[in-house]
Amino acid sequence: MRKPLLLLGLLWLSACRGVLEVSIEREASPPASLLGKVAYIAGGDVWVVELDTNQRTRLTRDGRNSRPIWSADGRWIAYYKGDQLWALEVGAGREYLISDTPVDEFAWSPVQDQLAYLSAASGLVVWRAIEQSAQNLVESEAMMTLVHFAWDPTGKWLAYEARGAESRLHKTSLDGVSSTLYMATDRMQIPHLASWSGDGRWLLVWMGPASALAEMDGLPLCLIAADGGTPRCLREKMLLKSDWLSCSPEGSLHLALIAGAGRETWINKGLAWMNPENMKLNWLVKPEEQAVGYPAWSPDGKSIAYSASPFLSPSEAYSQREAALAGRRIWLMDFVSGRRNPLTRDERYRDERPLWSADGQHILFARISETGASLWLMEADGDSLQQVVDELTPRPDPLGDYGYIDWSAWYDWWRPGVP
Repeated sequence: MRKPLLLLGLLWLSACRGVLEVSIEREASPPASLLGKVAYIAGGDVWVVELDTNQRTRLTRDGRNSRPIWSADGRWIAYYKGDQLWALEVGAGREYLISDTPVDEFAWSPVQDQLAYLSAASGLVVWRAIEQSAQNLVESEAMMTLVHFAWDPTGKWLAYEARGAESRLHKTSLDGVSSTLYMATDRMQIPHLASWSGDGRWLLVWMGPASALAEMDGLPLCLIAADGGTPRCLREKMLLKSDWLSCSPEGSLHLALIAGAGRETWINKGLAWMNPENMKLNWLVKPEEQAVGYPAWSPDGKSIAYSASPFLSPSEAYSQREAALAGRRIWLMDFVSGRRNPLTRDERYRDERPLWSADGQHILFARISETGASLWLMEADGDSLQQVVDELTPRPDPLGDYGYIDWSAWYDWWRPGVP
């Protein structure tokens, strides 16, 4: 009789107090990272700030670090420590020495935890983070210098320059398959590798004479098919700055670029776009309207953010240089209508290098003032402006390279879903 009585008792409790509910408390899942993380240099050390939570972590403590670059999945950061190359596993906080000899440049694969780098001692090398092993893809030779390289969008190929008795452009796969894409027939058509197009069909290359002065004042941008062939070039010159090129999102063939000859970045620099199929240059902002830099397509391909200062005539180029540089603001252009408007207006700051969040709702950019350099985040219409990093040090030289600052030496933004 005990079981029926127990059942009746439970039914009586249900009738008096409602249905008896049993809940199981589960551990809350961490919130998804929407805005991602910024790795930056403060006091010569690598720091990380989580933009969604504002949590900050200091990763190095020797004050000798620069150029922090995220891996594609946000697990690793590679950086210079002096002239050596190191990598850090962010979650574990472990540092790894990748190369104890000077490294000229490095870049993560856009799809895997594989770090490629160039050095005079080793040539072109790929370091695999998971196995912590290195593979030498192209050996360094006494009569040949490897100059620049670039990953293709799939992470399967690397293009690189080779300089020696001849100047050549090659590509190599991770399994050792290689081919020559272009060989200069004279010293007037030396290739300078910029990047791959967003669809991987083209290599973007500046071409011109073997002259340091000519390179400083800009060279025409050319396209070479990913399988090799004759270069197709624009007539207009542009400075050899990879972050002054921006490929539109996948599905279209538009390339935004800053065109205009002359090493000074505060004059004769306009914003244009071209379609690689027809190589026609279309002006969006002419050099006589604004002096433009750092273009960035929005993720939906409808807008371009950029930094710009007011127009200066050649006669004012140096007398008004400081005022022109200080007058740089972040602008937004609607690609279809051509309408443009400033997103920042604070005269205390010079604003540069806009970067889009993965969803296109926010823009991160760098600021310089009389007291220092910092990073700020705003909504894509300029609202809700907030400082997210108050110190980038050592402070960048405001004059930089004729007014150009390579901001990748100070920070990198890992955005979920953005290669």
